[in-house]
Amino acid sequence: MSFLNIDLKTRNTRFVLFTLGLVILWNFSSSLIGLGWITATIITFLVIAIDVGYIFYSKDLFLLKLFFFSLVTGFVEIFADHWLVYSTSTLVYNSGGPFLLSSPLYMPFAWCVVLFQLGYIGLWLVKRFGMIFGSILIAVIGAVNIPLYEEWARGADWWYYQNTSMLDHTPWYIILGEFFIVLVLPYILTYVHKARLAWIFLLGIFQGLWIWFSYAIAYYLISLLFFP
Repeated sequence: MSFLNIDLKTRNTRFVLFTLGLVILWNFSSSLIGLGWITATIITFLVIAIDVGYIFYSKDLFLLKLFFFSLVTGFVEIFADHWLVYSTSTLVYNSGGPFLLSSPLYMPFAWCVVLFQLGYIGLWLVKRFGMIFGSILIAVIGAVNIPLYEEWARGADWWYYQNTSMLDHTPWYIILGEFFIVLVLPYILTYVHKARLAWIFLLGIFQGLWIWFSYAIAYYLISLLFFP
C-alpha cells in the first residue's frame, strides 16, 4: 500500500516527539498560571516557527506537504469553531487578543501544530500495525488525551464549554468528534505525501470540513443519548 512508501526518518520522529513534549509541558504550565490568550499565542507560534525552521533545515518534502496540509485544514476548521460557538452555544472562547471569525487568531495555527503531530504519529503507527489498526489506535489516543488538553485549556483561561453533557469539563461530543477527526487522518495523508500542491490544498479543505462534520455528528449523537 502507498503508506509503506513514506519515509519516516528517525530524526523526524524524534523532532515531532520533541515538539509534542514541548506543547504538553507548556500547556500544563499555562494551566497553572491562567494568563489567557497570550500563553496560547506564544506556544502556537513558537512551535510553528520551530516546525518551519526544521522543515527547511531537513529539506524533507513530506514534512513540507504535511505542514501545508495541516495549515489549510486549520484555517478551514474555524468554520467548525463558528458553528460550535454560535449554533450549539457550547464553546466559549475567553476574550482578549485578535479574533478570526469566532476563533482566536492563534487557533488555525494551533490546529496546524496538532494535526502535524498527530498526522505524523498516526502514520508511524500505521507503518507498524497496518492501516486499520494504526488508524484506530491514533484515533483512540486522540480521543483519550482530549480531556487532559481541554482541562488545561480551561485552567489556562483559553476556552471552556457549557450547555452540554460532559466528562468533568470536556463535552462527550468533543471526545467522540476527536475520534472521528483523527480516524481518517492517516488515510488522507497517504494521498498527501504523493500529491501536488493543488491537491494537497483540496485535501486540507476536505479534512477541515471533516472536522466540522465530525463534531456535528458527534454532537447530535450525544444529544440523543444524554440531556445537558
